[in-house]
Amino acid sequence: MEKSMKVNIPKRLPLLIISHGILLPGASMRIPVRTTQSMNIVKSRLLSRNTLSSTVIGVLPTHADSGVEVNGENISLSTIGTAAVVIQVTGTNWPHPMYTLLVTGLCRFRLDELLQEAPFPIGAVTQLDKLPGEEDSSMQDKELAVMSKTFRGQVAELLDMLDVSVPMVAKLKRILEALPSAQLPDVCASIVKTTYKEKLDILDSVDLAERFKKALPLLNRQIEGLKLLQNSKVTKRSLQSYRAPKEQKLPFGLPIESNSNENNEDELSELEEKIKKAEMPETALKVAKKEWQKLKKMSSHMPDYAVTRNYLELLVELPWSKITQDILDIGQARKDLDTDHYAMEKLKKRVLEYLAVRQLKNTLKGPILCFVGPPGVGKTSIGRSIAHTLGREFHRISLGGICDQSDIRGHRRTYIGAMPGRIIQGLKTAGTKNPVFLLDEIDKLVRSAK
Repeated sequence: MEKSMKVNIPKRLPLLIISHGILLPGASMRIPVRTTQSMNIVKSRLLSRNTLSSTVIGVLPTHADSGVEVNGENISLSTIGTAAVVIQVTGTNWPHPMYTLLVTGLCRFRLDELLQEAPFPIGAVTQLDKLPGEEDSSMQDKELAVMSKTFRGQVAELLDMLDVSVPMVAKLKRILEALPSAQLPDVCASIVKTTYKEKLDILDSVDLAERFKKALPLLNRQIEGLKLLQNSKVTKRSLQSYRAPKEQKLPFGLPIESNSNENNEDELSELEEKIKKAEMPETALKVAKKEWQKLKKMSSHMPDYAVTRNYLELLVELPWSKITQDILDIGQARKDLDTDHYAMEKLKKRVLEYLAVRQLKNTLKGPILCFVGPPGVGKTSIGRSIAHTLGREFHRISLGGICDQSDIRGHRRTYIGAMPGRIIQGLKTAGTKNPVFLLDEIDKLVRSAK
């Protein structure tokens, strides 16, 4: 305040024209400098001085009702502005000059005449308000005293609704309580949530009584908004605590687990039983138990929880011990092959040779047969017929259009949306570990762009 009393408002002020935001007396504001005219003010009036303590500029907002030409452009300016002292200049000259001004409003002024347009506008102004720290005789009016008392009461109600434990709120409370009544409407209007037009109306209100009348509804609206917000938060909290209690506690800090935790435990127990009944080989069982222990320690909200659970569910659904017995009757196999397909003697002979060798040696691995021919000659159907002859399940895998080997082999679990390969999915679908696989359309595999 003492520093403000030493500042005098000159009759001629350099004008900083802003179109976003309104600076009111007593309030502080950061103004980005973007236009050429504003940049000229910074360079000639601010950067050229050693101190900013006595640098006063006029901050003039745009207005829809009055138009003034500046450098040939028809810019609508308000005739009422705010004389401000520049507190700080921040910015850089590289790669392009960009500055931001921190200014504090002192008082209102009226623009009487635009004296200069280039390199930056200068106007002849008339001071309309008292500077901070100067005595205001208008407050001796009884009607204004009543308005001021009512306004202070609403300000106190607003401050009581805020959290004073926050340092910024505590500082704001001290400032507003010590603020003179004549500055209360401007400072409060700059703090509460308002529109551009509402702030402009407060700035245009030169009469103090008119400012009180226009600022009071804005203050009341903010109070009502805070009340609604607090009520909605209380209602939401009560609903959450009623509908979905995450964890309740008994005396002595003993927790009561919620239904969701109980469901998770039931699912984990069920999964453990499935692992025991899956009859996996020792290597697979060791991996499954390790993953189950890891899953048990995880929270159900962790991203890896779903990945690990899906992996375990796939392991228990695979047919580790389910196998179909082969039918090795060569005579019946010949009849079945002749019934399903005409001719194809070379192919039928190869299948019968395999059955004959299997009668002599049970540890023989399944052969890989490659069928080549034009579409429609029975390549796919002969695979189904072979499976029927052997008494095995049949599964067809179409490879047409596949360009990524991971679609066949399977993706790593670290990838999002990882899926098992076509072979593993086929085993799961067939339900046995010895089905007849038909890899169809091998000639239609696509070369990857990678």
